[in-house]
Amino acid sequence: MADSNKTGSLGGVAPPPSQFSADLNAGVAFFLDVTVNMFVLASVLMGAFSFPAEHIFSRIIPGAIVGIIFGNLVFAWLTKKTVAETGNPKLTSIPLGMDLPTLFGMCFFIIGPTYAMNVEAMGVEAAADKAWILGMAATVWMAAIKFGLSYFGRAMQQQLPQMALVGAMAGIATVWLGAEAIYGIFTLPEVGIVSLVIMAFALIAGHRLPFNMPGSILAIVAGTILYYVLAFAGAGEGYVINVAVDFRPVLPMPTIEGYLAVFGDVTNQLGIIVPFALLIAASAVNVVAGARIAGDEFDAGKVVRLDAAATAVSALFGGVVQTTPYFGHATYKRMGARTGYALGATAVVTVIGFLGIIELASQLIPEAVLKPILVVVASDILRLAFAGGDARHAPALLFATVPAILNYAHTKVSDLYGRVVNVADGLLTQEWLAGYMLLGAMARGYILTSLIWGAMIVWIIDRKMTRAACAAFAAALCTEFGIIHSVMPTSEMYLPWAIPSLGGAEVLAHRLAAGYLIAGLMLYAAGFIKNDEPAKTSS
Repeated sequence: MADSNKTGSLGGVAPPPSQFSADLNAGVAFFLDVTVNMFVLASVLMGAFSFPAEHIFSRIIPGAIVGIIFGNLVFAWLTKKTVAETGNPKLTSIPLGMDLPTLFGMCFFIIGPTYAMNVEAMGVEAAADKAWILGMAATVWMAAIKFGLSYFGRAMQQQLPQMALVGAMAGIATVWLGAEAIYGIFTLPEVGIVSLVIMAFALIAGHRLPFNMPGSILAIVAGTILYYVLAFAGAGEGYVINVAVDFRPVLPMPTIEGYLAVFGDVTNQLGIIVPFALLIAASAVNVVAGARIAGDEFDAGKVVRLDAAATAVSALFGGVVQTTPYFGHATYKRMGARTGYALGATAVVTVIGFLGIIELASQLIPEAVLKPILVVVASDILRLAFAGGDARHAPALLFATVPAILNYAHTKVSDLYGRVVNVADGLLTQEWLAGYMLLGAMARGYILTSLIWGAMIVWIIDRKMTRAACAAFAAALCTEFGIIHSVMPTSEMYLPWAIPSLGGAEVLAHRLAAGYLIAGLMLYAAGFIKNDEPAKTSS
């Protein structure tokens, strides 16, 4: 019975007819996962800031692709090396791509505002160059920070409870992969639902399609064809045929401008950069924990170091978003993939990216048809969360999931508030503004918050009260410096004694830290209470 629940044994899913078929299906899914983020990057910068497409598709995207190529090659090498060391020939290579939370952070906090503040005085080209160089320098910093943190990866993997690690993944899966993707699917329900159902049948449920067709390819083709049928039929808003399609082949060119700028203006952004680097280092450890549940044992420190190297390479070729190991590993493992899927998908991304086809596809394939692949990945992360831990630790899953939900809620409320602030300011009560301020603080640094909360609850359940108290003390310390629960609207860190005046919000940081400190003292004292172990009586 236990074996049927493990993703490493495909969880009862029909086995693929061949290794090639397994790698093909997983490769297409991974390819879509990677390219969707590229589409999002382009749409955010162009849509929110009118950032020039030339910079995005001829400099930023090619740089991102080089980082993805390098990262997946070295992860394939790590997989082969681990196979030789462990004797397990069924390891699945960890996939690597652009990190979505960092993408939003870089666009909305660094690149976009820098461009918007300078475009009038400097002109479009010069302002875009300035923002691009700043983005590369920030990415170099993230690579360096992750490299330093990599030496703590194994310790995190060994010492943090499995439910805390997987629970943090489950939070991201629930909102940023699940809810956000499903919302995108329903923006064009006629085609999005068709694509979703095909992927649910073939990839989530694992049923075999006629002629062993890859479910992801069928979903994209069917959804896209239906989209253009409806567009030609005049189905209405959202169904638009782009008749002025751009097609520009490009090649990545190395540049050291980002490296030369690491001690310039970008140092003013370290309060934003450090938390993102820290969170993705922790996220990489989460991916390794999920891989272990699925039957693949990797060294977390090595994974973080190789990811840091991929981020540094990306910045060398123009990338402005750090790379990250993808949570989709569990999905591709369940499909029976090994290393060929990642190498094949990377090769395709390379060819179509440098030929300019990604830019072409971003204009021709509707996002609603692509987003179901994110739902597939989210489903497998939740499968891991429920199958990979002690049932007594289930409450920790709630605590590890909630911070991501708060982050998602704050992002959506902030978007609305930003659009109506000039009109609604006089109508909003102080109670609402205080609640909004608290929601923002609870949302920032959410991945690390998830890890701390999840670990604390597991240790309380297991009566490891000293460890639980240390988790609370760590939360207090991180809160005081804005690593988690930052009261700054930009999510940046600060010194506890030098928080700028924020209309009272600065006091919130100390109140939250005091709460954690008191909790830590109580938990430590609770360790001296003698009673029966709950594990003895809970069954």
